[in-house]
Amino acid sequence: MHKIFDRKDLKNFDNIIVYGAGYFGNYILRYLSHYGFDKRKVTVMDVNWKKKSPMFGYVATEPNFMPASNKGINTIVIIAMNRKKYTTTIDNLYAQFLNAGYNTIIGFEAFMGVEVISENQFIVDTPPLLYQDEIDFSDMKPLVKPIAFYLPQFHEIPENSKWWGEGFTEWTNVKKARPKYVGHYQPREPHDDLGYYDLSDVKIIRKQAAMAKRHGIYGWNIYYYWFSGKTLLTKPLDLILENKDIDIHFCLTWCNHSWSKSWVGNKHETLIECEYLEHDPEKFIDDIKKYIDDERYIKVDGKPLVSVYLAQDMVDASDIIERWRNRAREIGIGEIYVNSTIRPFTLAELGLQATFDSEMEFFSWWYAFAAENPKLYQMEKDNEFISSIISRYVDFVRGYKNITSENNNAAYMCVPCGFDNTPRYEKNYRLHSLEFSLNDYYNFVKYATEQTIAQGKEYMFLFAWNEWAESAYLEPDKKTGYAMLNTLSKAINGLPLDYKGI
Repeated sequence: MHKIFDRKDLKNFDNIIVYGAGYFGNYILRYLSHYGFDKRKVTVMDVNWKKKSPMFGYVATEPNFMPASNKGINTIVIIAMNRKKYTTTIDNLYAQFLNAGYNTIIGFEAFMGVEVISENQFIVDTPPLLYQDEIDFSDMKPLVKPIAFYLPQFHEIPENSKWWGEGFTEWTNVKKARPKYVGHYQPREPHDDLGYYDLSDVKIIRKQAAMAKRHGIYGWNIYYYWFSGKTLLTKPLDLILENKDIDIHFCLTWCNHSWSKSWVGNKHETLIECEYLEHDPEKFIDDIKKYIDDERYIKVDGKPLVSVYLAQDMVDASDIIERWRNRAREIGIGEIYVNSTIRPFTLAELGLQATFDSEMEFFSWWYAFAAENPKLYQMEKDNEFISSIISRYVDFVRGYKNITSENNNAAYMCVPCGFDNTPRYEKNYRLHSLEFSLNDYYNFVKYATEQTIAQGKEYMFLFAWNEWAESAYLEPDKKTGYAMLNTLSKAINGLPLDYKGI
C-alpha cells in the first residue's frame, strides 16, 4: 500500500500545469480555485482548447512542450486524464514533459492521493449494522417531502432477455454478487416482506407504496427509458397509472443515455442508442402526457416536474427544452418544471442555467474527492487495476457538504444511502460505502432536510428506493431488516437516532 502524492505539497511549487480540461481537469481546477491558487501561475492545456469555455477563471491553451529551462524545476505537471481509457496517450505525455525538462509529473489518481492496494490485502473494518424490525411512522408528518429514485428493471422484457440472457432482471446481477475483500457486504438479499419481487405484479407495487408511505416517503422519481419513441421497462409505471388506488406520488426522470454492454467491459457495444432526432422533443412530451395528467403526478409550484438525467449529454439542450415547453402548452399540459441532475458540472458551468428551472445534486463520485484529506483507494490484482476509485461513506458525505456549500445549496438535495456496483461489474467497479454507518446516514439525511427547509423547498430526493445492483436501496434486506428506512424516517421527522417507536 502506498500513497502517491500529498496535495499539501502543492504549496511548494511556483507553477502548475494541468493537462486536460475535461471531467478530471474540471475537478482539479475546482480544487485549485477553492484553495485560492494564483491563476497567473496555473496553465491549462487541452488539445481541444479552442472549444473549452473558461472553468473557474482558468482559460485553456494549446499544449506546449517547449523546453522548461529553469521554470521546469519548480513546476508540477498534472495529467488530468483517465488512465484506464488513455493509457498510451498518458505515457506519451509523461515522456514529452520529461524530455522538456519537467521533473514532477503526476496523474489524476496521484493528485487525489489514491492508495493502490492489492486485492488480497484489502480489509475494511465496517461498523456492524444490526437487524431492525419495522417502526411505523404513519402518524407523523415529515419536515420535508422526500422523493426516492425508483428503478423499474425488476421484470422481464424481451430486449433484456436477448441482450443479457433469458429471464434477465436486475435480480440476476444481485444474486451473482460476491465479496471483493474481507468484510465486503455482498451479496445483498431482500427481506422476505418483499422478496425477489417481480414488478409486473401490481400487488408488489402496492406493498412497496404502502411501505414507502409508512416511512414518510412522498413519492417516487421513476427512471423513464425513452429512445425516440421506443420505451423500455414501463410496465411498473403503467401499472401505477392504471391502478388509482396505489397511494404514491410519482414523477419521471428521462434517462437520456444509450445502453451498452459496459457491465461486462464492452461499453463500445451499443444495445440501444439514445438519439436526438428531429421531432423527438414533441414526441417525448406527447408520450409522457398520460402520466403527467394523473392527479398523483408531482408538481412544483403547480407545474409538472420533469427531470433529465444528463443535461451535458443533450444535443442542443436549450432547443429541446424550449420545444418541450411549447409542446406542453399546445397539448393542454400547460407550464412544466424542468430539472436536471448535476455533477461533475453544474448547469451554470454548462451554460444551461437559464434553460432549466432547477438542478439536483445526484450521486457522483466527485463528492468523495471533495472531502478534506479523503481516504481513497484503487484495487489491483496481478499488476492490473480491477476497480475504479473506492472511498469511505463518511468522506462522500463530507465532500457532498463541501460542494453543495460552494453552490450556495441552491440545488435540490439528494441523499445517497451508499453506492457499490460490484454486482454489475467484475472490474472497474465503484464503491463509496466503506465503513458505512447508520449514524453517518442519519446525519446526512438530517443535513439535507435542514438545507431543504432553509432553501424554502418542499422536496428533497433520495438515492434510491431500489437500486439493488448498486447497493443503494431503502427497501429492507435480510441482514439489516428495516434499519435504513427507520433511520431515514427518524431524520426527516426530526427524531433522535435512538428513537425506538411508541
